[in-house]
Amino acid sequence: MATENAELKKEKEEAGRKKKKFPLKVIIIVLMVVLLLGGAAAGYFLFLGPKMKSAGEGSAAKETHQGKESAQAASAAGPMKALDPFIVNLSDADGSRYLKAVMQLELDNAELDAEVTAKMPQVRDEILTLLSSKTYDDVATVAGKRVLKREIIGSVNRYLTTGHVVQVYFSDFVVQ
Repeated sequence: MATENAELKKEKEEAGRKKKKFPLKVIIIVLMVVLLLGGAAAGYFLFLGPKMKSAGEGSAAKETHQGKESAQAASAAGPMKALDPFIVNLSDADGSRYLKAVMQLELDNAELDAEVTAKMPQVRDEILTLLSSKTYDDVATVAGKRVLKREIIGSVNRYLTTGHVVQVYFSDFVVQ
């Protein structure tokens, strides 16, 4: 009997040890998950938060640079000037690719429409020259199209005196 009691005590102690280890493991796992989630949240706010804030500051600086327009006027689109389609050969080595682009110019004021119409030969010539100087690699990516838009804005604005082109919108862009 004494040996049976000793064996029962040993079994109870082992069962007690197993029960004590299980909650300790659960607590450690829960603590690790909480720390991991806290670290992810801290990383998000430390690294992505400043980028979002600086993007907002950049747009505010851009509005200040554009002039003394109110924030409401700056967010509204200006008058649009539709241009006839442009079809040009790209300056690739084999010379077999062409580009068809239909675009609209966003103007900063309504009076500029008459000036753009009067200077349409210079505007079209400038855009045709610019488009035909590009290769397929230049215009195949989104970044390349954005660069092309900035170049078009800069080249057209050289001819304008009563205002300037704010943005270029492609309504059709085909490279073949």
